[in-house]
Amino acid sequence: MIRHAQVNPGSLQENDVLALCICVLYAEISMAPIMAVFSNYFNLWRVKLVNKIRLLISLLFLTTILATTPVLAAEPGAGEPPDGWKVSAGGALIVAPAFSGAKNYSLLAVPDLRVVYKDLFFVNIRDGIGYSLVNQGGWRIGPSVTYTFRRSEKDGGSIFQISGGHKNTLVGLGDVPGTVSLGGFAEYSLKPYRVRLELHQGVTGHRGLFGEVRGSYHGVVKFAGPPLIYSFGPHVRFGDQTYTNAYWGITQEQSARSGLEQYHADAGITAYGINGFTMVPLTKAVSVSIIAGLERLAPPVANSSLVRDRGSANQAMGGVIVSYGF
Repeated sequence: MIRHAQVNPGSLQENDVLALCICVLYAEISMAPIMAVFSNYFNLWRVKLVNKIRLLISLLFLTTILATTPVLAAEPGAGEPPDGWKVSAGGALIVAPAFSGAKNYSLLAVPDLRVVYKDLFFVNIRDGIGYSLVNQGGWRIGPSVTYTFRRSEKDGGSIFQISGGHKNTLVGLGDVPGTVSLGGFAEYSLKPYRVRLELHQGVTGHRGLFGEVRGSYHGVVKFAGPPLIYSFGPHVRFGDQTYTNAYWGITQEQSARSGLEQYHADAGITAYGINGFTMVPLTKAVSVSIIAGLERLAPPVANSSLVRDRGSANQAMGGVIVSYGF
């Protein structure tokens, strides 16, 4: 006989609720490989799962934002969210390759929403949604869910593109669907240094395994005016064959449609480079940031005919971000 545990809602704390949401989402998606054996029902189950994931992600965003509202409304003139919460919203103009491996560049208008709760819970476009199950001794370890936007053979690599593009470079290769990925992160900080590992498995879209290792140095330069906050450091990206072939492999059919030589990409390091970030607070709430990066595609993907014949292994990006903190 199975007994169901009863939870008293009044006993739950904010971080308990956040952890519960992440763990439920994490556990549900983890069942995907097991369900694969039921081939007759898998496609229907996968569609329902994706819908649930989208709903949960939307609810997490909404719940996180609304969580700050009652306190702010109850205390007129309060300029800060509840203790532990940090919320910022803004936008960025970024110049970047039209897709990974492109030689043509695009101008992107990217929204910048960030929600953080006590170094435990975070939401942002780059790192997705995550929760630190371990947060002590300089370590932060926990699960996370990310989303990679689709790569369209007609429209390019980003839904945020407002100008530029790849000039039909991808025509004939088909689309790489948007991908929900389940994984986690491990980060160690020893001021002023930080090292972070991320590993994710696509459960929709390309269904590949991919990850990144980043190292960074953080500092502050104080002038007569506001301080200049900066960080910089190297990164290495990697992926399995499913991941690399989704973006850089050329099948026989794709070769016939596009005119590119067939290519099968191996697993391994896909790119390495360095990124930099500077931020200046203009007021207590408004800040301006500048980001820049240089990257070199590694042989498993740089040797693809897509990159070799129509693109470039050298990649660069830069942009300006304006944020308002609540």
